[in-house]
Parts: sequence; C-alpha cells; structure tokens
Amino acid sequence: MFEKLHKNAGLIFPALATIIALALSGTLNPYLAFVATSWVIFGLLGLSLDVAWGRGGLLSLAQTAFYGLGGYFGAVIAINLAPSSGMTLVWALPSAAVFGALIAVALGYVIFYARMGELQSTILSYTFTLLLWSVAQSFKLDVGEARIGGDNGLSNIPGIILGFGSEAKKIGPNEAFATVVVVTAAVYFFTRWLMRSNFGKIVDCIRIDIEKTELLGYDIRKYQLLNFAYSGAVAGLSGALFALWANYLNPSIFSVQEALLVPIYVLVGGLGTLAGPFLGALIIGGLSFWLGGGVAGGQTTLILGTTLILLVMFLQNGFLGALDTLWKKFLADPNDAARSAGAVKIDTEVLDSILEEAAAQAGPAKNLSTDEAFKRFGGVIPVNKVSLDFASGRPYSLIGPNGAGKSSFLKTCVGIYRPEGGKILLDKDDITKMAIFERVHKGMGVKNQKPQVFGENTVMENLWIAAFARTRDTVQADKTATRILWMLGMEEQKAVQASALSHGQQQWLDIGMVLCLAPRVVLLDEPAAGMTNEETRELSLLVRTLAKHTTVVVVEHDMEFVRTLEGHVTVLHQGEFFAEGDIETLRANDAVLDIYLGRGEHV
Repeated sequence: MFEKLHKNAGLIFPALATIIALALSGTLNPYLAFVATSWVIFGLLGLSLDVAWGRGGLLSLAQTAFYGLGGYFGAVIAINLAPSSGMTLVWALPSAAVFGALIAVALGYVIFYARMGELQSTILSYTFTLLLWSVAQSFKLDVGEARIGGDNGLSNIPGIILGFGSEAKKIGPNEAFATVVVVTAAVYFFTRWLMRSNFGKIVDCIRIDIEKTELLGYDIRKYQLLNFAYSGAVAGLSGALFALWANYLNPSIFSVQEALLVPIYVLVGGLGTLAGPFLGALIIGGLSFWLGGGVAGGQTTLILGTTLILLVMFLQNGFLGALDTLWKKFLADPNDAARSAGAVKIDTEVLDSILEEAAAQAGPAKNLSTDEAFKRFGGVIPVNKVSLDFASGRPYSLIGPNGAGKSSFLKTCVGIYRPEGGKILLDKDDITKMAIFERVHKGMGVKNQKPQVFGENTVMENLWIAAFARTRDTVQADKTATRILWMLGMEEQKAVQASALSHGQQQWLDIGMVLCLAPRVVLLDEPAAGMTNEETRELSLLVRTLAKHTTVVVVEHDMEFVRTLEGHVTVLHQGEFFAEGDIETLRANDAVLDIYLGRGEHV
C-alpha cells in the first residue's frame, strides 16, 4: 500500500491541494485571494523551469522572457477581442502559449543544434532575458486598441472574464483565484502525464547521460528542442494569466530579480518533482506576505534571504525531495537484490534465438570498413590514416599499448569523434558525416570503455528504453527487454537501480542495452573491465556467439580474454596500423613485444 501511495504521490497530493484550494476560494479574504493568485501563477512559471531544468537538464534563465513575451502577446489579443467577445481566457492563454513556445524554439535551436555546453546555454538564456529587458524599456507600439508604451508598460488589460459577449464582466478576486487554480491544475496534470510518457522517459535519459541516449539511436536535439518548446509554452501561458490578474505589464517582468526568483521556487520546492515549484512559490510568497505585515520590523528582505539560504543548504533536494527521501526509509529497498546477485550467466540458446530474430527483422550482418580514417586533436593524432575491414563470422580484436588509439578509432567509427580525413563505410554506405543516432539507425551498436547506464533508472527501465529506440512500440519493447533480461540471468535485479549495480554488472547491463538494438555491427570497448574470471568466460562465449550473426569488433587489454575469442587480431601503435594475425602469432612477434614492453626501435 505504501509503495503504491509513494508511486502516485505526484497525482494524489496535488489533486488534494487543488480540492482544498477550491474549497477555500469562497471563504478567503478578497485581498488574500488576490495575492494568493499570484503565488499560483508563479508556481506555474516555476513548473516551466522544472520541465526545462529538472527534467531536461538545462538551467534556463529565459523563462521570464517567455513569461513576459507571452504576457504581452496574450494581453494585446485580449485587449482587442475582449470588448466584443468577452471570455479573455479563450483568446489570451492559447495565443500566449503558442508565442512562448515559438520564442523558445528559436532560442533552443541555437542552444541545442550548436551543441552548446550547460554553462554556455545558461549564459545565453540569461543574456536573452537581459536584452529583452533593455529593449522593452524603450519599445513602443500600437496594436489596435493596445498601446505598448515602453517604460509606461501596457495598461487597460481586461481581467479574467469567463462570460461571452460584450456584456460579460470581469470576475472578482475569489472567483479569479479559483479559475487560476483550475487552469494551473490542468496544466500540471497534463505536464505530469507528458513527463511520464515515452517522450518524458527519453527526456529523462538525455538529462542523465546525453551521449548514451544518442548511442541508443535517439535524435537527442529534437527531443531537447521539443521539451524546451513545451517549457516556453507553459511560461507564456503563465505570463498571460499574470497579465489578466494584474491588468498591467511593464518591463520589470524581464528584470534580473524576476529571472533569478524562478530557480529559487524550484530549488526550495524540489528540483525535478514538478509539484515542487508550486510549494516553493507558496513558501516564498507566504513568507513575504507574512513578513511584509510588519512582524519583521522592516527586515523582511534580510530574514527572507537568510531563510532561503538555509533551505537550499540543508534541504538540497527541496522540501519534496527531503520528504521523498524520508518516505523511502519506510519502504523495502529493491536495491538489496544487487548486493545478493551472483555472477551473470548467459543463456546461449536464448541469445541465438534473439540474434536470429534480429537478423530476420533488421537484415544480415553488415561489413564495417575504414579508408585512411584520420583524427587529430591539436598536435596529437590518435587515428592516423587507418584502413581496416571487418566482417561477420569471427570476432575482431584491436590491441595495443595505452595511447595506441584503439578507443579513439572506435569513437571515430561511431561518430563520437568526427574525422578530419578518410572514410567510414557501413557496407556501401558512406557514414563519415552522419550523426551518431543516424549510424545507430544504420545498424551500429556501441559499448564504450566506461559502462554507460542510466543510474536513476532500474535495470528493466534501462533495457526498455534501449529496446524502444529500435521498436518504437511499447509492447514490443517490453518483450525485447524481458528476453534480454532473462538471457543475461538478471531477472532478480529487474527493479534494482542501475547505479546500485557493481561495475561488472553495469558492464553486462550496458552490453544488454546494445543487444536490444539488434545491431548489425557491434563495437565493444574493453567489455571485460571489472569482470570476474567467471564473468569473463561468459563474455567470451557471448562475443563468439555474436560473431556468428553480426560483425563484432572488441578493444581489449586482457590478452587471455582476446585469446579465448579465437578471432582476428589487429595491433595499433601511435594511432597507426602496426600488425595483424592470430593472437599466438602476434605474441611471438618481437616488434609487437617491443611496443608492449617499451623496448627497441618501435617505441
């Protein structure tokens, strides 16, 4: 029962809060109802940031820009249409949401498609808001009956009108409070549904590990842009609500103080919780209202600032995050299964059937080849005109001393590194300039040197998100993920968080995610790292089985593991091809021993 209540807390408690707010709306003092309406609107603005930051991973300081622009746009629409048609919400809210989304798309396109870092993205969003604040102070424009007057702002904004026709009147503060609560609740519950949908799951994975999400075949920039656009729509809608509530707008809506208050709402309430920004706005607004009543003796700003600093310092996940942590102490810990897990055992019969089905669905194995692939980092050349060919039937191993360019070669093949010269071919397709996710769609599957799993998600959720990337079908993704889970022998760990797994188990989970993609070419970078001897033997069996159905390339330092693969071995040295053959022949090659032992002319 407690587990079910915990799982649905984001639905149950906001619903109760909505019911209580509506029940109190008729009994509140009109002035308090008027002020409390602004707290709800600020919470909705905070929700827009939580979508972009808490779920999408981008600390956007442009939310007040979308908020202000949405407010101005929605107000202009309302001023011109309300006198004849009434019902300001019908005109102002949708138009403001669309306008906010469009502005967010324009800014987001620059941020995401230019591949900006987190800091640069935050600075650009903040700069955009400051520019708007500067422009708004002198910007003047007449749009029909609406007059934007620069510093004088925009006045004569009709309030919240629910009736239709020219005779419809503005509603009072108590009714306005109830109306804003209903609109806000509708947006919150839709946002919660969206963030729990397949779209939201992908957005969460992008936040946790952006590179891994693209390696699964997702067009991450498209999802980032759509998520940011939605956050802009929510901000624009909240701006229109604010304009109708206040009946007046001025450039201060774009000010630095307003921009920095929004992250505080989110942090105080709980980052990534969606409901947290409403609690944060209520706490901050309520404290300001109470302290402003004279109880603080003129020290309102000092007391409020100190309180906020203490809250952020000691409740690092905000109020709702702290409550969630406390709640979990009374629930059974599913991660206990990770501590009692034995070694992973591969079911080769299941693996063979999975690979045969994959070949039937995705086609036969593909050949991977490079033609003088070249990659430079300043004066360092980790991949120096390497030409290699890989085909199915037997495993291929890349070996060489540290710094030989093995991992760099694999990353060049998959697109993590863009080569300055040469070609990468998948069968006859030139994939040299393709994005990572496009190469995955062509049939590549990659496990990097460090295991990349979504630590906040369970084992099953990790496998599911990988399977869904290929199938785009919820039911088929369930089936594929379940089969891979059983093939790995990890069914008892399905509900365990990936971060609770040992290093070796995370390696297996990462390999399982690659298999969910049904790749035609599999690239494995040091897959045996962190595994026990027993697990390494299982891994060798898996790689040899894979090679019967796909093209497999393994980078590995463990020579004994490479020997058990019984495949073709290529030695790289200083970014160049050095030697090739079977492992026993290479072990007897003095030139190869020279570069490994640091002796002789080849070093």
